[in-house]
Amino acid sequence: MTSGAFSGPGGVSASSGITIPAVVGAGDISFAGQLTDPIVKVTDKYSYDQMSRDISSLKSRYGSHLQVKTIGTSLDGRSLYEMIIGSPNASRQILIHAGIHAREYMTPLLVMKQAEHLLAFYDSGSYQGRKLSDILAGVAIHIVPMVNPDGITISQFGVSALRSADLRQIVNQCYAQDQADGRTTQSFERYQALWKANGRGVDLNQNFPALWDSITTGPSHASYANYKGTSVLSEPESKALANLANSANWTMTISYHSMGNLVYWDFAGNKVVEQSKALAELVTGITGYRINRSSGKGGFKDYVQIKDSPIPSLTIEVGSVACPMPVSEFGNVWNSNQSILAALAAYAADH
Repeated sequence: MTSGAFSGPGGVSASSGITIPAVVGAGDISFAGQLTDPIVKVTDKYSYDQMSRDISSLKSRYGSHLQVKTIGTSLDGRSLYEMIIGSPNASRQILIHAGIHAREYMTPLLVMKQAEHLLAFYDSGSYQGRKLSDILAGVAIHIVPMVNPDGITISQFGVSALRSADLRQIVNQCYAQDQADGRTTQSFERYQALWKANGRGVDLNQNFPALWDSITTGPSHASYANYKGTSVLSEPESKALANLANSANWTMTISYHSMGNLVYWDFAGNKVVEQSKALAELVTGITGYRINRSSGKGGFKDYVQIKDSPIPSLTIEVGSVACPMPVSEFGNVWNSNQSILAALAAYAADH
């Protein structure tokens, strides 16, 4: 299938700054072409401010098919948005999040682009011979596109872009302490670009109650990466996501990370092994990514697989180069992941 093989709303764009290839290996889909007037633009640093504007524009254009909520607020006062596509009261509910690690900021761009394509072809598109509108009549897809907006702001624009003087001081203190501990030899500019944590130096994906007490390998203080925090769910961002995970009877959850072209599906104590493995096989069949078992602790996927009322879940690691990934990597990421939302919705509708 070639890019533009199918005409979308208004036809297929003949020229755009970056060519986004059509998805490969997704079966019969009719929304593979580029949009003529996309709201979500492929850019090197897809920021919180741009995402916020795009969410507003998507709501204006596709309001009948999109609901927007706020599940919380970051330490630096940024909204944590939840986008809902499909039928909010459906029996099948899918939760997808991205951007929990700061330097992995290509993942918010990916899920925003996925959301726009699903919305654009909601009424006219199909997946494997089934109308998208019929699939989504019984499924709701909830997307939290940027769990860690403060950390992403640091990674993209540096500490000066933070609103809070206290948080700016914490980042500076992290750099001094990490230098003293030998955890970094980078310049401060590069250190900020490699930032993985939230606004006060906590790795949000090591902050969930999943063998948290046994995490002993990271630093014992706030840092650009791998500090688990003072207690489980100590951060407003991780707490908001955990609250959302406990607010509905989810059919599945997907955590988008980068990099490695991998799908993680298992965890020690996983209560939904077979369901998670089946999801992994579905996703790898579309993306071509390798299946792997998880070895980390304190992650969101790990938590929802072992909690009361466990949820079949995956972590999808996109991209093949170190983060922050250059925009040139997006074409391959999109090629592998464009149809994932439709595929998951169809799978959920049938299971």
